[in-house]
Amino acid sequence: MGKEKRIPASKSGPDVDLKSLIHQNSLFFDKLIELIPAKFYLPTDDKEKPWFHGLSKGAKASAKKEARENIKKARKNRLDPDKSSATTLDLLMQNLEKEKSNSESDGVEVEINPMMSGLENDDQSVTYEELRQRLRRKIEELRGDRNCGSSENAKRRKEKRGMEQQKRKRESGSEEKKKHVMSTALERVEKDAEEATKELKFSHVKLGNEEEHGKKKRKISKLKELEKAKELEEAKKDPEKGGVISKKHSWKAAASRAAGIKVHDDPKLLKQSLKKGDKRHQKNAEKWKDRIETQQKMKAEKQQKRSKNIADRVDQKKRRRIEKREKKLMRPGFEGPKQGYVNEGST
Repeated sequence: MGKEKRIPASKSGPDVDLKSLIHQNSLFFDKLIELIPAKFYLPTDDKEKPWFHGLSKGAKASAKKEARENIKKARKNRLDPDKSSATTLDLLMQNLEKEKSNSESDGVEVEINPMMSGLENDDQSVTYEELRQRLRRKIEELRGDRNCGSSENAKRRKEKRGMEQQKRKRESGSEEKKKHVMSTALERVEKDAEEATKELKFSHVKLGNEEEHGKKKRKISKLKELEKAKELEEAKKDPEKGGVISKKHSWKAAASRAAGIKVHDDPKLLKQSLKKGDKRHQKNAEKWKDRIETQQKMKAEKQQKRSKNIADRVDQKKRRRIEKREKKLMRPGFEGPKQGYVNEGST
């Protein structure tokens, strides 16, 4: 059995062991706090956040630009090795010092956590439980301050929302009033116009028989018009009723011309138009005939070309088959087309 190693007892007694243990624990907790990012550990103030609502366009743009520049500077400083970046513990100590200075100015005493500031008096013996209680008390105070600030901000936001809603209601009410005033003014103008136009009577000239011209009539052929014109000419030649018929026809023709209807009552002009129509018809018929002939001719040529191409293709296929068959039969030294005997001339 080996000899057991004995740890020598401390000379200063149990007080020194307790102090060293507390100091080690405080260092351990300090290192833990340094590992936690400041944004997750320290309470954030809503006033420090950029808030651009309610600013003008120029002020908003300048504020946004300044915020971007600050972010860039902070990023550069964080990555710069020459500049020492403040840890979470440093920031916490700064906050505590600020609170202490504020409380001293107001005349209120604030307890500083011995875990953060170190042991102030070596003579006083502070237990681990007391340190934990102080730390818990400090965290609760910080949480309370943060909750108070958030409640005040929420109250402010609520008041602002209420003011905005009232403003919107006022604007919507003014718009509705404007619309109502405009509609009433338009109704009054329309009523005045109706009352003024009741006494007015617009002149109306009746040209010919409007009921006849209301509906579209079928177009009469020129042959029938020519027959009617001839009959009218013969009726005008009548010594008894010729004058009355001519007057009646002239009035009717004038009324229809005024209404925009063409009157065909001259037999000479009708004959000329008929001749022109016949000539046009003959010309179109000749053109149509030529077109049909050219189409048939082109069709026949295409058909002929197609049949010729088919025949050439069939002939080419036959030739290819014959050439293949001859190539298969002609093997050098064995087979081939018989041209006669070798010693036929000698015999």
